Amino acid sequence: MANKCVSCNNCGHTGWSENRGNFLITIVLAIFFVVPAIIYEIWRRTGLGVCESCGSDLVVPSNSCATNKPSDVGDLIILGVLGVAGGIVVVAIYALAGSAINAYKNRNAPEPQLSQRDLEGNCLRSGMSYYHKQGEYPILKDGKTLALDQIQKDCKGSKDGKYKAP
Repeated sequence: MANKCVSCNNCGHTGWSENRGNFLITIVLAIFFVVPAIIYEIWRRTGLGVCESCGSDLVVPSNSCATNKPSDVGDLIILGVLGVAGGIVVVAIYALAGSAINAYKNRNAPEPQLSQRDLEGNCLRSGMSYYHKQGEYPILKDGKTLALDQIQKDCKGSKDGKYKAP
């Protein structure tokens, strides 16, 4: 892990190491691709790191550093926040794209065809409404015919689901 006391074989500097790679790349990856950002950040933090003076990775551990270097917990907090924000952005884009695709697919979709049973059911409902308004429900004006029997006869084989009064 970086932030270790190292001695550079390239420039001879002895001091604290830095993480490999670039934190800006981690931020961009976290915004758009959360899992690769995590993998990249793990790679950055493994090993000894690079020399803070020349950036070389030709470093070896050393015990010569006089003070303790503070940890970089702030970077991890920023990475976590950006990862969550990136996840929200990806989900929002996915949802918008999905609704746009569905709207495009359904723009010229024909109305669903009703079955004969559904058409006859719609006809029965409108027929009952018709006879209620006429005041002839449950028995018609002739006094012996049930309105429902008459409606069923009239609606048998209905093609449009509408009741046609006699």
